Amino acid sequence: MADARLRRMRFVLGRTWPVLCSVLLLPGCGGESGEAQSAPAARAASSLPPPGTESRQDVFDLRQIGVNEGSVMTAAIGVVDFSDFGCIYCANFHNADYPALHDEFVTSGDVLWKYVPISIGGFPNGDLAGLTGICADEIGRTEGFARMRDHLFVQREEWLASPPDGAREVFVSYAEELGFDPDAFTACLDGEAASARLTRNNNVAHQVGVTATPTFIVQGSPVRGAPPLADFQNVLRRLVAESRGDPLPTGDPAGAGPGAPDA
Repeated sequence: MADARLRRMRFVLGRTWPVLCSVLLLPGCGGESGEAQSAPAARAASSLPPPGTESRQDVFDLRQIGVNEGSVMTAAIGVVDFSDFGCIYCANFHNADYPALHDEFVTSGDVLWKYVPISIGGFPNGDLAGLTGICADEIGRTEGFARMRDHLFVQREEWLASPPDGAREVFVSYAEELGFDPDAFTACLDGEAASARLTRNNNVAHQVGVTATPTFIVQGSPVRGAPPLADFQNVLRRLVAESRGDPLPTGDPAGAGPGAPDA
């Protein structure tokens, strides 16, 4: 039942909405280099297909990657969040904006947020950071992963600066600090399962065209870089309302219909 529900949430590429045109392609951390990228201008609304026009859709099975936050059974829409723990834009988003989005949309049951830790940015100790997040999920499930994710972003500068031969002990110390069993955590870091999960996450990121982090797939539309919080909230409010058949939010500047303002 849960898998069937997730399939209906349209985690596909190729669908576009004029409402998203003003927040596409924002600055992010560049893949393979770890450096910031300036994004090209977003497409104008007039370049998007008219309502009802079918466009090519590349479908990817995302059920076997990432960590789900929220309820598959109640969510109206889905957001897939490809993030690298070493990326400053990812850290800024999750430290400053994600708590508000989580409280409004995830806790309420309106949005299923699928966080996918990847390590394609070439950051020092980036693979170990990704494995640490995955092991937190393996041992502590979603709650454990969320605590470790927050900690890795807060301690980002420390572990990025750690020498390679001492980084593993740094990540194990984070696990101990957060209440994970250090032996179980070390075994997970050294095991094949976590490594296979990280490799799968990275492969899917490449397949869907992630070239900078964070990259979000918001109900099928790719958004590179974290939009301003108010823009992200307005987009999600509108998509949730549309999915549930509710009136569009009052005062939403995107709520005027298909002719959203040009970017």
